[in-house]
Amino acid sequence: MQGTKAKIKRINFALLNREVIKPEYCILCGGCESVCPMNVILIEQMQPKLVGGCISCGSCVDICLRINQRLEQPAVSDDLGTILEVYLGKSAKNDIHKNAQNGGIVTSLLLSELKNNSIDGALVTGGGKDLSHPIPMLAFTEEEIRLASRSKYTQNPALSNLDSIKSSYKKNVAVVGLPCHMETLTQFVKKQYLGADTRIKYRIGLFCMSCYKPDSFRDIVKQELGLDFKNITKTDCGRGKFFFETKEGIKEAKINLFHTGKPEGCKYCKDFSAEFADISIGNVGVDDDMNIIIIRTEAGKELFQNVLESNYLDVEKIENPKWSEVLMLANKLSSSKKKNAKPLPVLEL
Repeated sequence: MQGTKAKIKRINFALLNREVIKPEYCILCGGCESVCPMNVILIEQMQPKLVGGCISCGSCVDICLRINQRLEQPAVSDDLGTILEVYLGKSAKNDIHKNAQNGGIVTSLLLSELKNNSIDGALVTGGGKDLSHPIPMLAFTEEEIRLASRSKYTQNPALSNLDSIKSSYKKNVAVVGLPCHMETLTQFVKKQYLGADTRIKYRIGLFCMSCYKPDSFRDIVKQELGLDFKNITKTDCGRGKFFFETKEGIKEAKINLFHTGKPEGCKYCKDFSAEFADISIGNVGVDDDMNIIIIRTEAGKELFQNVLESNYLDVEKIENPKWSEVLMLANKLSSSKKKNAKPLPVLEL
């Protein structure tokens, strides 16, 4: 009797499509597009698509956040992850603070390090034609970094432009992104794709409860507030509300009005505070013009100390006994996100 052979799964885009994209687990980080050596994966209509012949190299599967989570089923911390130091503060530069989001810490970190030649550039998110259309961009100048300031609350395939770091021959680049971007980036660094292990110097993560689908977000703003995004100069959220600033003033709407605009992939996320970053930055439980800064790694400490010495920051160090008080709301939101996240089914390859 002839033995039956076990069916072997081919490690290629078809597997990624079947196990991540079609079930809507994808969080649109953009990593698969940048890692493809044949450049045949593109983000189109907010979804990775194969636009050429796949050679089954397996790179897209190898770095996929959701594939790795389904394979490993990693234990999730019950707090905010690794914390070395905590600060509260804002930019010491009035022009940065005025035009950036909340305290302007991210913009200050990047501009200071660029001026000091500690980084050659930064992978950031530009505003596109408006703040509902974020566009990944590799910024090499002060002007480009400033143009990328202020938060965008819609899906952003930030890592789709990661390959531009390698092609630019830059050796010291900072990457700014959401928790999902930071976790996928760890796979690039760990597995040495695109030279990420030697080219990416700092990882700056942003607090995130959820992103929204651009079209849905824009439509809800139009329906609920009568605003066109081309007239919105700043978006913000806090105290259970979104705030939209125009030349005529500020309008607000409850966050729960936007629940239909949340992508399915975001519902599986358990990371609120960018636990895989070197530095995590957010604005919860503090004044609107301030930031919480969580230093997570030695690289993060180095970055922050460099910028402190450049007089770009106005910050207060929070000693360990007061962490629980300062981080109370952040801890609450993090716990809520982890508790309410949908479970990912186990995957065997």
